[in-house]
Amino acid sequence: MVRRSDRVEDLEAALAAVVVFGDDPDDQGWVTARAGTQTLFVRLGDFPDEDRWSLWLGDGRWMDFSVPPAGWTMRVRDRRWPAGARPRLPKNEFHD
Repeated sequence: MVRRSDRVEDLEAALAAVVVFGDDPDDQGWVTARAGTQTLFVRLGDFPDEDRWSLWLGDGRWMDFSVPPAGWTMRVRDRRWPAGARPRLPKNEFHD
């Protein structure tokens, strides 16, 4: 579950990590992965109007990208999230 207060503490380590992102069970439109001690939250963009992916860095900042870093695998199951997942919000809006 992504919150506005979440943040990437070590971006260099996050970008160098070998991780597999999977659907966030709590929030539609997000995928998550653990990289060391931090959880990474990536939002699926509304392509082509937005970049394909956006990594939430925290403090109102994003890293937008179309091609993930070499060690990242993005697994998205046809954009279907569990029935109880919170609905997708526009970029920069959070449920908290």
